[in-house]
Amino acid sequence: MPGAKAKKYRALLLCCGHMDRGDDAIGPLCASALEDRRIPVRNVQGETSEMLDAWQQAESVIVVDAISSRKTPPGTLIRIDSADAAFQPEAARCSTHGLGLAQAVKLGRVLKCLPEKLILMGLEAESFEWAATLSPPVAAAMPALLDAIEAEWRKLTIAPARARR
Repeated sequence: MPGAKAKKYRALLLCCGHMDRGDDAIGPLCASALEDRRIPVRNVQGETSEMLDAWQQAESVIVVDAISSRKTPPGTLIRIDSADAAFQPEAARCSTHGLGLAQAVKLGRVLKCLPEKLILMGLEAESFEWAATLSPPVAAAMPALLDAIEAEWRKLTIAPARARR
């Protein structure tokens, strides 16, 4: 069974995105800034198989990405926990690779290989245009997103294992 393997990491931080697609650069920009804060990060493209492989290596996973829900203003901080009954990753339509995340969650559920805790964190995006920079509301919200990711990371990596379940 895929989910029965021993986990290599207590927590894993995956940052998705593309530097040349406007607000989709949230992931790579967060990765760089979080590495400066001494938080280990893995950059991923957001493909289904890539996500499933990474998830099997950790007890807890934080996925950072630009989010296009069209339900909140650009720059809004969004945190979705897979433990929430309303967790529907396809509803968030994560940037240009949202189908990859939604498919990975669905397949992970079927194969019983989701991490014990899966959290999606990001900002509501305004634009995914090629060769564009971050939109002003997303750029302004980046420091708050970085602080929120760091706080979530600390909770997952510092808390005793039995308290996190």
